[in-house]
Amino acid sequence: MITRHIRNIAWLAFTSLILAGCPQKEEAGHKKEADPAAAPAPAPAVPTPDKLLPGAWEADVRANLIKLIDGHGKGAPGYDAVKPPVVVFDFDNTSIYGDIGRAFFDYMVSQLKIKFTGEIWKALPDDRREKIRAAYKAVMRLPAEKQASSPELQEYRKRMHNAYWSLCPQLDSSKCYPWQVRFYAGYDHDQIRRMAGDVMSKELARPLGSEQIRTDPDDKTPTITSTGIRIHEEIRSLMYLLRKRGFSVWVVSAGPQWVVAGAVERFGMEDGDQVIGMRTKLVDGKLTTEMEPPPTFKTGKVDAIKKFIGRKPVLVIGDSWSDAEMMGYAEQAILIDRGYADLKKKALQSGWWIQPTFPVK
Repeated sequence: MITRHIRNIAWLAFTSLILAGCPQKEEAGHKKEADPAAAPAPAPAVPTPDKLLPGAWEADVRANLIKLIDGHGKGAPGYDAVKPPVVVFDFDNTSIYGDIGRAFFDYMVSQLKIKFTGEIWKALPDDRREKIRAAYKAVMRLPAEKQASSPELQEYRKRMHNAYWSLCPQLDSSKCYPWQVRFYAGYDHDQIRRMAGDVMSKELARPLGSEQIRTDPDDKTPTITSTGIRIHEEIRSLMYLLRKRGFSVWVVSAGPQWVVAGAVERFGMEDGDQVIGMRTKLVDGKLTTEMEPPPTFKTGKVDAIKKFIGRKPVLVIGDSWSDAEMMGYAEQAILIDRGYADLKKKALQSGWWIQPTFPVK
């Protein structure tokens, strides 16, 4: 009897050991509790700096940018979603390689889109007005199908470009830069934006280089204009990251506001509300020839930031002396270094971060 009892106890102990080593089926509706001693799941991979900001950023500039974003963006102490931190970009030769204002001006001239009125004719330089008027009339006398390839159109293009570039040495830059915006009078801003978007698409497909505008093959004094635009993907990626992290991203340009607004749609800024540039007043929804201050050039860019944004930027990115005042106004700045030694010296003295211009093809 005692022997049988001992055998039963031994059998139960052996069975318990076997069952302990076998997987147990969970009861329906119940999950097995995690073993506190089990190893924790691996943390999700943290993107490396070159993944957050890909491309040809200088290592120190990239590191400083990420530090700025972490220190001011969502989740940072003092972050205010109602008044998020502001970052301002210049556009031509900062966000893009090239000049959308130049390309759009040539489009409006070569496609005969300017709606000439007395006020627009008056905007032309006094010493060039009548020759430009004669050239324009010569084009318009041609049948529509012959205008595009005509020497008359090339003469008109050449004289319009020369008129524009002649103004800058003669006038104060604050008057030179707004000049071309007056030629878009009669359109509403949505029309200008749509045309600018089309011009941007065409320029992105054109080779980078220049065009010589000649009235005929023997023209010894052609007017030269640049061709092609490229998006700096480094800037576009930075804009996306800033918006994702809760920053208010703006473009402040010396170019025509509604032209730039059409171009920045390719940077995820579809509504154009956060673009400030040279602009004219609206009457009955149409652009006029009367400029609306401030002119967005040099100190005028700072005035525009104060008027339309109302907060000092934590960062401004620009490439030229026309951006220097707003770069100095910001808490920090990045100079896109295009080889201007005096401007680079200013950047070094001011403690701005210096980024060599990005490579393009």
